[in-house]
Amino acid sequence: MNKISYPYHLWEDFINGMFNLSHPSTDSAIEQAKGLLSDPETFFKVGINVMDDWPISSDENLSNVSANRRAWIGQASCCYWLGVPETLTRKAWGRLSHNEKALANNVADKIIKIYETRNRNIHQGLGIEMLF
Repeated sequence: MNKISYPYHLWEDFINGMFNLSHPSTDSAIEQAKGLLSDPETFFKVGINVMDDWPISSDENLSNVSANRRAWIGQASCCYWLGVPETLTRKAWGRLSHNEKALANNVADKIIKIYETRNRNIHQGLGIEMLF
């Protein structure tokens, strides 16, 4: 898979405050993020919505196989659904049990697989015969 890049000012995660450092560090926001990450069914639905509604950010982050794509899905989902920036999502991650982390990673892996399948389907049929 080739890495897809866009200027940061087009990233939906950036536009929606994922990297906002001035967000108040509240236990409430951290607990909301923890709640989302520890609910596999809701996390999966939100993660799919992120992928669909934030296509530029999804391409930027999920096409980069050397990046921590699992972390991005969790952080983007918490920002998209709850307005919680990635700094607080990382704190929420630290409050999850080992089992909750494993379940969240499984959800993220499913979303990554869906992204990769969609990406392959987009480029399917683009062979050398189409160059001439």
